[in-house]
Amino acid sequence: MENSHLMILALTDGKAGHETQTKGIVTLLNNGNQYEVQWLKIYKVSKLTKHILKAFLAIVSPKWALGFYLDTVQLQAFQSDNILLVSAGGETLLPNALLKKYFQQQGKATKNVIATSLRGIPACYFDAVFTIDDKYKNQKPFIYYPIAPNKQLTFQLEHRVQQAKQNLDCMEQKVLIILIGADTKTSKIGTSYEWIEWIKYLARNYPNWKILISTSRRTPEDFEKDLQQAFTRNPQIALTLVNHGQQCDIADYIYAADLIICSPESTSMISEALVSEKKVLIPVFKSSVFDKELENYLAKFEQERWLSKVYIDKMADLIGVVEKITPQKHRMNLLDQFKNI
Repeated sequence: MENSHLMILALTDGKAGHETQTKGIVTLLNNGNQYEVQWLKIYKVSKLTKHILKAFLAIVSPKWALGFYLDTVQLQAFQSDNILLVSAGGETLLPNALLKKYFQQQGKATKNVIATSLRGIPACYFDAVFTIDDKYKNQKPFIYYPIAPNKQLTFQLEHRVQQAKQNLDCMEQKVLIILIGADTKTSKIGTSYEWIEWIKYLARNYPNWKILISTSRRTPEDFEKDLQQAFTRNPQIALTLVNHGQQCDIADYIYAADLIICSPESTSMISEALVSEKKVLIPVFKSSVFDKELENYLAKFEQERWLSKVYIDKMADLIGVVEKITPQKHRMNLLDQFKNI
């Protein structure tokens, strides 16, 4: 794309997990700040409508079909002759493909990138399909990498780290971040008692570290109350209890961290920590249960030494475990994967 006015049009379905991937891909594609970036929110459509549009995708009028997803008057605002469409999530599959078809009919040079499984839509409708499924490795138009791009991806990492430490008033301290989610239907992260006893152990053995703990929207209130009762009066530990109405800047937490401990089910948070090139520990308590999919997910990264599980009942030298972890420059690896779009 050689026009002086280059545009990235990022689609969002409003889901945070999809939007973070889209932001990561936009950062990769716009690493030289050569694009104007605009966002377009799409409407949710019925399964029947999607089924019909998918069946007639090859022949349907793109402008008419796009009317189900957005106010087509908005399309007049996009004046660039070179447009790069970016989106993540299944709800954006059809509008992404339809927008490419529409803009090409308008004589605009258009390419598109999607990050999701294709759900029966032929890959030929996209210039690049990002996937973490290694069975698509080296198959065009698929771009494979084991970690999805996300909002933590930055090409100013050193600056973001220093800014985060300054924001959190911990420039002169080591920072331990603990991110706690919740049990799922098939996996268990450990009891509040097990977490509290381990955090007490960490505080005793690493008294010069600042410990910042954040729960998530999924964390049970009783779990949060136990944390509150255990640590509210401890000056070494700062608590953010999300379901008690508290908030923190998770991006700052991750950037500032010298070490991140993350509950295992939060794969998106693990990905954000890894993309930020941090050392990540996954605690395994006596009551922990990992389903097969989660076990395979963690094993892949542990084999690469990008993170490590730590078995709390057998724990000896935590520093020794941490030293075996080798953070990677995932931003550069991902940039290399996306360079030919």
